Amino acid sequence: MRRILASLLAAAAMAAAPAMAQQPPLKIGVPLPLTGALAGGGNQILWGIQYAAGETNDAGGLFGRKIELVVEDTKGEPNTSATVAAKLATQDKVDAFVGGFGSTSDYALLNALQRFEPIFMHAGSSSVRLEEAFGKNDWYYHIYIWDYHRQKAAVNFFKSIPGAKTLAIAYEDKLYGTDGSKFTQQYAKEAGLEVVMNEPFRAGTPDFAPILNRVKGLDPDILFIIGYSGDNIQIARQADQLGVKPKLLVTQGAGEKRSDFGPAGDNVVVIDLWSAKQSTPGLADWVKKAEAKRGGEIVSSAVQGYVAMRTLIDAAKAAGSWDRGKILAGLASMTFDTPYGKVAYTASEMGGKHQLITDKSMIAVQYKPDGGQEVVWPADKAAGKITYPAR
Repeated sequence: MRRILASLLAAAAMAAAPAMAQQPPLKIGVPLPLTGALAGGGNQILWGIQYAAGETNDAGGLFGRKIELVVEDTKGEPNTSATVAAKLATQDKVDAFVGGFGSTSDYALLNALQRFEPIFMHAGSSSVRLEEAFGKNDWYYHIYIWDYHRQKAAVNFFKSIPGAKTLAIAYEDKLYGTDGSKFTQQYAKEAGLEVVMNEPFRAGTPDFAPILNRVKGLDPDILFIIGYSGDNIQIARQADQLGVKPKLLVTQGAGEKRSDFGPAGDNVVVIDLWSAKQSTPGLADWVKKAEAKRGGEIVSSAVQGYVAMRTLIDAAKAAGSWDRGKILAGLASMTFDTPYGKVAYTASEMGGKHQLITDKSMIAVQYKPDGGQEVVWPADKAAGKITYPAR
């Protein structure tokens, strides 16, 4: 009986492959920064998108059609992003978009796309100006948190640290960092924390010595970095080289891994959406399979890409065909089983119609000197206690 069943399954798989090959593919536009200062996070998101699409193609595709990813490098540049948007919409004629990372470049991308009203699954970018400009559209779905979600979570974490009273901020000088700094200062003031420094920098800056020397003189309780992955890593390394040892160095997760920091990452805390170590039903099995496929660690940015693609696929399956209206209706009404747990797109605080993750999902992860990491906040998700002061 088992042999007969195995033969039937094999025959079905062989029949499905030619059928999928005969039908035109479903083309998904994937605009991401794959080179330049934002490439770290962009490539992580891309892997997650590819993993979700690959799962579906390996199972026969969607409605017998292969998912074809049309990947374009935005370089994190506004002009390039606008050009990429036009190409994907008019030349490649993609069926939907999944991607986006980098608030300033994504503003140009979405501005160029909005006249086409495509299904757009926005995996990254957090500037509230994107929410204000595009968040009320029926075709726009946002996975990553908005600035006020993340900064609210960050300040709540700072408040939980006994004795922490002063905060120094260094931030990327475009939409992502400036909005992040604005909300951090607002929430810090409300929490009674004193902001002793608020210093901008350009993404990809090779030398952070002027900022770090100022931090050394101020000696704040917390140094908070609002930057992309390359900036976070560079600041931690240069702080180590210069002997600048803040009581606690905190970054915002942007695609970097623990191993990227080396010893300079010891006791650094990352404010993030997700950790492979968190307690979520079914997560351990998903992580095991994903790590086996990748051959290494899965970071939060990769999960953003995976969930953006996966929720689109699940909504399409529920629609029963590639019907734009039905897919959008499904995205708006369904609950999805994801590595974050069971989640749904709902209205956000500042007017966005379809937001997946909020500050309620945020965590703080501390990198340990042994090369490991632990969730240290909030208490109901923590696997260990924070090391503070870290020096």
